[in-house]
Amino acid sequence: MILEIDYGNTRLKWRLISFTQEIMHKGAAQDLREFDSQLKDLVAGKVVFCRACSVRGKVENLCLAELIERHYCIAVQFAQSVKVLAGVTNGYADESQLGVDRWLAVVAAYEQIQGACVVIDCGTAITVDYVADDGRHLGGCIAPGQRLMCNALNLNTQLLVDTKRINHVRGLSLGDNTQDGIAVGINTMMVGFIKEQVRIAEEVVGSSFVVISAGGDGGLVSTVVEGALCDEDLVFSGLAIACPYVQLSF
Repeated sequence: MILEIDYGNTRLKWRLISFTQEIMHKGAAQDLREFDSQLKDLVAGKVVFCRACSVRGKVENLCLAELIERHYCIAVQFAQSVKVLAGVTNGYADESQLGVDRWLAVVAAYEQIQGACVVIDCGTAITVDYVADDGRHLGGCIAPGQRLMCNALNLNTQLLVDTKRINHVRGLSLGDNTQDGIAVGINTMMVGFIKEQVRIAEEVVGSSFVVISAGGDGGLVSTVVEGALCDEDLVFSGLAIACPYVQLSF
């Protein structure tokens, strides 16, 4: 089996898949200690390959690699942002500076759409990337996500934000209490941001493109953009393209 890891800013997502891409197990952990505990419940001998997308630093990646080595006696293959992959040309002047999670999502989206697309990943941050019809990555933008906006209010005001309210006020234009007011405000900022990205896309990639979303809050995009696709496994799909498993035969 193949172990896939998406080591993000706030949590580590993983899944165990068969060689035919069937998902056997999956989970999420807040840190490597929790991930280590989760792996103890899996059958170690059946994992023969591990690939990872990580936005963490060298020390944390080394700790992850040591953890996998301890459990399965295999090395982790870490994906990297490169200049060209699967028909997509990286739009950054220094391709290595494009976050690898963004890069993998862009590659997977283009592989799926085979045409112009806008990739909106709503996680800790909201990242948006534009891809032309010929696979040229045109660049993108980064903004605070829902959680970061909530944290900003918690840290810098006397307000205590109820994050659960945000998903329940969609459709409201005004709040009649403080918590609903906060929720409406944050939701409106996210909706307005998404709409603006679609407007920009019409300018830079033309009138024909597909919006595809990912991330924990990616479902919001589908409520704002008609016809938008939502793919929670977009980064994992890109990871499989960047780090394919090659079974050796002797």
